[in-house]
Amino acid sequence: MKKYLLIVAAIFAVLTTNAKVINIDLSTATEMAYTNCSATPTLADDVLTVAYTAGSWEWAGVEFDLENLENVTAIDFDFKGQTPNEWTSFIIYLRDSEGARWYDDGDDFSLSHADWLVKTSYLPTKLCWDAASYNFGERPFTKLGFIANPMTAETSGFALRNVKITVAGEETSLSEVYSNAKAVKQIRDGQLIIRRDGKTFNAVGAEIK
Repeated sequence: MKKYLLIVAAIFAVLTTNAKVINIDLSTATEMAYTNCSATPTLADDVLTVAYTAGSWEWAGVEFDLENLENVTAIDFDFKGQTPNEWTSFIIYLRDSEGARWYDDGDDFSLSHADWLVKTSYLPTKLCWDAASYNFGERPFTKLGFIANPMTAETSGFALRNVKITVAGEETSLSEVYSNAKAVKQIRDGQLIIRRDGKTFNAVGAEIK
């Protein structure tokens, strides 16, 4: 029983270790706006303020470049409206390598809040305005976007901070060990080791020579 618990704990530890958190550099924001709309980002004290002008149901905001990210599991961010307007939607999306944008219509964000709101574990898995013949995550992501989408034309703004993306780590040799029925797990000197195909691995997936 103790050996089993150690193995389960080791698997959990590896999954946790493999998660990678990417802090988005807010200074790299670029304008993303509909025709005849505009957005101007300004960074100060780790807060990105985006002043925008957009027509009715048009949009304006910013995008951040991503390096062909795969296995995205969550987006975390703080936001607030600069000039609160309850009729302005706030759309957060991932754009993939084929240009399709993905968001989550279940999270009905708006810029009606003058105080900071904290959003964690956001995962935009539905298509936003675009069409695609594949599912979310089947193409790498190249952009992260934040745009205002007002019901009536307006000149206003929003602010962002603490923007992060979490991606699952690549499979390690340890994960391959656990998926192979021929792997032999042992406790040696109080530590978990795994033997497979004539090789020995420790609990974090590194091969022991």
